[in-house]
Amino acid sequence: MRNLSSNMMLTGILITALCGNWIILNYDGVVIYPEASYLTFGIGLVLVGCTFLMNQIFSYREQEKAHTKDKRHALNEWLIANQPVNKWVFGLVILPLVIAPFYSWTLFFTMLEWYLFSGLVIAGIIYMLKGDRVEDNKDWEYKGKTKKMLDLIDYRKHPFNISLIIYILVIVSFVLSKRLDIPLYMETGGNSRYVTSLPTISFLMSSLMVVSTFIYIISHGDFFGFRKAELSYERVMFVHFAEIIVCGATLFILIFTLINALYVYF
Repeated sequence: MRNLSSNMMLTGILITALCGNWIILNYDGVVIYPEASYLTFGIGLVLVGCTFLMNQIFSYREQEKAHTKDKRHALNEWLIANQPVNKWVFGLVILPLVIAPFYSWTLFFTMLEWYLFSGLVIAGIIYMLKGDRVEDNKDWEYKGKTKKMLDLIDYRKHPFNISLIIYILVIVSFVLSKRLDIPLYMETGGNSRYVTSLPTISFLMSSLMVVSTFIYIISHGDFFGFRKAELSYERVMFVHFAEIIVCGATLFILIFTLINALYVYF
């Protein structure tokens, strides 16, 4: 059952990210979002929630010879040997990106964003899968409220990460903006006084959201031959550090964008 729940949760968070990113990228291209877009986004969230409940009900059962059958060994050997990616596979992946500018620069940059999203997700998942299956957890010297807060956002215990919460706020803001006809003024023209834009940083945050959810997935069940792992708190802290930067900036830009939109509208 835990294998099924792992696949379900990964499917749910990917549906959430892919559908949410479609909403983000098409904000300027639609008068109002199709009902199917935010319904699909909701279905992804429901899958994540249902899977979490399943894991609370059903316990994990260790399979026989789990250590010897773990694909983590093959991954570690591949990483240590620094094996190059097959040139034909690399060519087939990059070829569409090379051809895209001859058709449309808009298509090129859209594909580049999706390539970046996929690359960050794959790199994050590999980072969580490599190394030992059971890691030594160092005794972090946190006490009192700090320790309680860190335990609350420990993604080995639940999938409701900060990235997911802020991402939901962004998507809800985009959908309501179209529904209520209150336009969001987002700088996307490359003005030097803007470091980034809400769509760009939200798109980037979606990859962090998937990786954060994967921490919970691999901590509670097997994943396509990779056995349930006991990740160290150090890895979780690495993700928290990335969230401080990306999620903090996203939330700040979102608040500023909403205040600006309401001020202009009213």
